[in-house]
Amino acid sequence: MPRHPARRAHVLALIGAGLLIVTFGTMGIELGNEMARHGNLDRQSTAAGNYLRGLHHATSDARICHYAWMAEHKPQDGSCYVQAIQQLSDARRGFESFRVVQLREGGGRVEPLQSVWQQLETISAWPHSPEGTPAGGAQLLADLDQNLSILSRASTLDQADRVANMLRNTSWQRRLALLGILTGVFSLVSAGWVLDRSSLAAARAEASSRDLALRLRATLDSLSLGVAVFGADGHLWHWNEQLAVALGLEKSFFKPGLSYNDLSAVLVVDGVPLLEPLEHVETSLAKGQPAPPVVVECKGINGADLELCRTLFFAPDGAAERRGFVLTAADITMRLRSERALGEAQKLRALGQFTAGIAHDFKNLLTVILGNLELAAEHDLPDQVEQRQEYLSAATHAGHRSEALTSQLLSFMRRQQTGVPDCFDLANLFSLLDGLLARVIGPRIVVECADVSGVWPVRADPAQLESAVLNLAINARDAMPSGGRLRIAARNVTFSVNADLMSLPVEEGRNMRVVSDPTPLPAGDWVRLDVIDSGSGMTREVLDHLFEPFFTTKREGAGTGLGMAMVLAFSQQVKGRVVVATGSGSGTEVSLWLPKAAALSAAQVLQPAVLPKINKPAPSQTLQVLVVEDDAAIRDIVVTILSMAGHRVLEAGDGEQAFDVAAAAEGPLDLLVTDIQLPGPLDGLTLSRVLVERYPELAVVYMSGDLTADSKLPEGGVANARLLAKPFRRDGLMEVVTAALSARTGV
Repeated sequence: MPRHPARRAHVLALIGAGLLIVTFGTMGIELGNEMARHGNLDRQSTAAGNYLRGLHHATSDARICHYAWMAEHKPQDGSCYVQAIQQLSDARRGFESFRVVQLREGGGRVEPLQSVWQQLETISAWPHSPEGTPAGGAQLLADLDQNLSILSRASTLDQADRVANMLRNTSWQRRLALLGILTGVFSLVSAGWVLDRSSLAAARAEASSRDLALRLRATLDSLSLGVAVFGADGHLWHWNEQLAVALGLEKSFFKPGLSYNDLSAVLVVDGVPLLEPLEHVETSLAKGQPAPPVVVECKGINGADLELCRTLFFAPDGAAERRGFVLTAADITMRLRSERALGEAQKLRALGQFTAGIAHDFKNLLTVILGNLELAAEHDLPDQVEQRQEYLSAATHAGHRSEALTSQLLSFMRRQQTGVPDCFDLANLFSLLDGLLARVIGPRIVVECADVSGVWPVRADPAQLESAVLNLAINARDAMPSGGRLRIAARNVTFSVNADLMSLPVEEGRNMRVVSDPTPLPAGDWVRLDVIDSGSGMTREVLDHLFEPFFTTKREGAGTGLGMAMVLAFSQQVKGRVVVATGSGSGTEVSLWLPKAAALSAAQVLQPAVLPKINKPAPSQTLQVLVVEDDAAIRDIVVTILSMAGHRVLEAGDGEQAFDVAAAAEGPLDLLVTDIQLPGPLDGLTLSRVLVERYPELAVVYMSGDLTADSKLPEGGVANARLLAKPFRRDGLMEVVTAALSARTGV
């Protein structure tokens, strides 16, 4: 981490003060040592000098007194000579110390010192009387005096050198001390300068931080969502003004150090707190690593739609005291309104596509119905009864298919499964398709239906299977605008183990495949129904979106994209699979994998629908029935069928009229057959409840085009009522009426 300038100033100040202390301390120590050393040297040099002067004085006295005694022989001269000789003899005791000092002070004194010592030894052997001076004694004294003079001059020069050296050492010490003082002062001045610059930088940084804080505050306050920053201990650090507005609280409620638990305690709607417990946040912070934000949408205490988001933050250096979490609150009321509006627009668009698709499919069915009815009308001669019956049967079958298509569409929109799969023989389906597809597909496409006499019966709803095959055939027709060949075949397949349909061998170059369910097909007996065209095939992009509702490659208005979605829904209902295989220039093969039905007798296997013969049933009992239906054509059919059954039938077009008719009727009502959706204030459910209160034994049948075979009794309906889905046939109406009457009587 980079050092702060103030810390550098502190370091420089410490260095400067240390240098000054060391310099002055060293100077004091060195000065004391030098003075002690020079004092000791001076003491030794002074003692050696006194010794040398004593020798030199004694030698001079001996020579002078000897020459004086030789000239006059005075006793005092003789005594002077003897005393001087005695001093020279006694000087031998201090000579060793003198010699050490002389040798330490400088070199070149060995020979004079040796001569002085020998001469002193010689003199010490002389008799202590003037007469006893040996021959050559005067010369010896002269030589001794000369050697002492040499030593005296050398000592004087050494002392001068020592003084000069001391002066030189003192000058060096002064320069060193001056350098230390200057360095210390410079360090202190530098420290002061750095401190001044650091204080200026600190002032600038403080101003910049204050400016940044103000800008951040202005930025936070300008946000459209509320922001609150909490520390790891759950106390509030910062917040913006929008937070109080979004949460529906007073601005004075938020203060520095506000506890997160206190905020959570006031944000409670219907007894449920809007914020997560602080313990959860602390657990996430304790892990020390970033975690995904926690987002929740809820109603605020002010009724606004809120999006609350909690995120964690950590300091770059990992310091625990600089970690915490941020809580944001956004008012998403307008966004949800926009999303709802967009959803409604998308629903309307899908509804338009869906309506166009229904119209397209029903036009095909109406073409078959009207065409066959026209052909039947033209064959009205007695010998053409059989052919007319064939056309009427085809028209009736197309009507049944339109009924199945309606139920299938309702089931698809509600995401429900309709009906219970039946046992169905594919031979009957193929015999029907062989003639029907030629009229639907057109003459440019050759339709081939393979022999399926040995194929097992399948467990599927016949009408839905016919619709699925018809949808696949129409898709194949659109894939061959210039004509081609359409082949429909079926075969038995047995898997001993679960089979992955995507791993089956490639057939006829169709190497691109997609399956409706990627899970393996369960082991067992299956019937594979193939619809194969000779078109150009599909691209990978089309194949990837094939089962999506409203996905189509046809031009606008030519298709809805619901065909394959309905085929997929059919396969899911029978717990089968749809496999689509295609290839460039190899056409497309759609395979329906259908479960084999359990073995049934021939009477149990469903046969294709034929036109029923209408026989007037023998009335078992005469009942008074009220029929309420706003559609006059449907009302006439119901009234006619019930009248043919021998019942006394009353009719009404809406709920109010039905109430009046019931009030004017003679005797009690036995049965009410009413549409659920009636115009006016009285719908079918309300009307039935009112009439049941008046006639407790009344049986009720509800009719509606929104009902399917597995629909449940609508909320608000009368207990034991029965449901009749539109469109219906005479047999279906009579079965429901019988069931309603039986439920009334408890049979």
